[in-house]
Amino acid sequence: MQHAKCTSDGKVWEALPFSQLEPSRLDSKRLSLLCAECGEFAWFRKESRHGHPAHFCARHDSECNLKVEYVTSDDQRDDATSEEEQVSAGDTIIVRLDQEQGGEVEVKDVLAPPKEGQGEGGRTFIIKGKNRESSQQFTLRRILHRLVQSPAFRSSNSNIVFYKNSEDVMLSGQVSDIVCGFEDIVKNKHDDKTMFYWGPIASAKKSPDGKVWLNSGGQYRSVSVAIFEDIAKEFLSLFDVDELEDLAGAYVLVAGRCHFTGNGEGKPVIWCGTSKYIFVRKYKAKNLQV
Repeated sequence: MQHAKCTSDGKVWEALPFSQLEPSRLDSKRLSLLCAECGEFAWFRKESRHGHPAHFCARHDSECNLKVEYVTSDDQRDDATSEEEQVSAGDTIIVRLDQEQGGEVEVKDVLAPPKEGQGEGGRTFIIKGKNRESSQQFTLRRILHRLVQSPAFRSSNSNIVFYKNSEDVMLSGQVSDIVCGFEDIVKNKHDDKTMFYWGPIASAKKSPDGKVWLNSGGQYRSVSVAIFEDIAKEFLSLFDVDELEDLAGAYVLVAGRCHFTGNGEGKPVIWCGTSKYIFVRKYKAKNLQV
């Protein structure tokens, strides 16, 4: 789309003049963008090296006249039906972090519980009389899809276990207790706490020391995800990122420790030290307005 509102100056910007701002001003203002009509999260894309012009995109309200349809660019299977994605009451969600492979991760089908006395392909089922408890194996891709699509899932009491390997548990508990959206991060609850954090990316940059920084907008607490320099190249390769601009508008799910800058008075930063603990989902727009 051609226009977006910047909350830092209250101005509705056109894409071309916005793209011509001095770099430091542009980097600051692109973290404060909203759809000029519905007020939802928006982001800016610079002119690509392939010649696509500078433009704005947004996650529009369902009634917004500027709404366009967004689909995943790397796996159509993410557009699963809600029935396929539902988590049955009483089931435990299992995530094997050591099996994560970035953009190449397969979304595995959830199998029905076996009959009593029968095993089933590596999944564990505990059957006690009429009460059967089963586990469903998810990937980070599938968890992020549910977080983006389902407010009920974000606040659910579904049990979830993240395994570092076949035996060691990294995190376990209810979804609402160990997974947190960027906008819900608060100092007294999350400072120095390791959890899974998720939210949208407004811009991405690489610092002189080699770290990759994924930055959210003001309405998401200006959270940044810092990816350590020793895994930065691997991270970009795993998600087929040719240029950092490709990450603008994506969602990220990451496990890491949260710290607040400025002696605890600044913004939250999530520190990510392994590529197995992060997933980004890239989007492209159909009928993009430029």
